[in-house]
Amino acid sequence: MRPALLVLGLILGFCALFLRSYTLPPAPDRQGGTTLSLDWPTRPVLGSPRADCLGTPEAEPVIACLIASVNRARSGGIPLLSLRFCAPCHDWSQRIALLGRDEAAAQARLAQIARFGW
Repeated sequence: MRPALLVLGLILGFCALFLRSYTLPPAPDRQGGTTLSLDWPTRPVLGSPRADCLGTPEAEPVIACLIASVNRARSGGIPLLSLRFCAPCHDWSQRIALLGRDEAAAQARLAQIARFGW
């Protein structure tokens, strides 16, 4: 019985490596939500368009990055579950994205992103 549980645990742990979530905040022009999907582990476990666009150059338009980030998340994985907007997930993804970044530059970029309702 124990080896079967161990094997099952290893299989579930391996599958968890590919589980990603992506949170899109609600806005007047779109419905927000959190999507759980299976995807290659090249993206953070908790993702959002804001987090993806913090590292882009300031001269680059932020709206293009936001749209591209959403398109990559939707087309890259196999969606498993769509849920309502998860504010804690969105906040966690932003906090993770801010780790190791220049605080002033990141806050300036977040202000640009906030102008578009993201």
